[in-house]
Amino acid sequence: MKKELYIDISNEDAGGSLYKITDDTGKVHFYYNHSTYNSDTDELKVFETNYTDFAAFWKFIITDKKWFYLHPLYIHPEQRDFIKQQLQGVDWTISRDKKWQESHQRQWKKVLNDPERYYKGPS
Repeated sequence: MKKELYIDISNEDAGGSLYKITDDTGKVHFYYNHSTYNSDTDELKVFETNYTDFAAFWKFIITDKKWFYLHPLYIHPEQRDFIKQQLQGVDWTISRDKKWQESHQRQWKKVLNDPERYYKGPS
């Protein structure tokens, strides 16, 4: 079985790592290890979710209408062009803070253009 980091992403109260899993027969699925944190109750919840394909994972991520305000740490090169296209259609003005917009735009640009091996992420 091969486990490859695919996406590492977070925000102030949640985060997770998506892995592309290839079994010994060559069958692929995606495993998302993620968590949420409630600072009011100091409650941490950890989740493990399997997705049959990347499209299913992406459908989950974009249920958050502000998904583009997540903080990406790594995006696998296989999905960088797709995500660049997705970012072209977002409304950054959801946050009226121009510096906040620019900060997130810079982070997306950075991870979408970094060399493939720049960030290895959690093992």
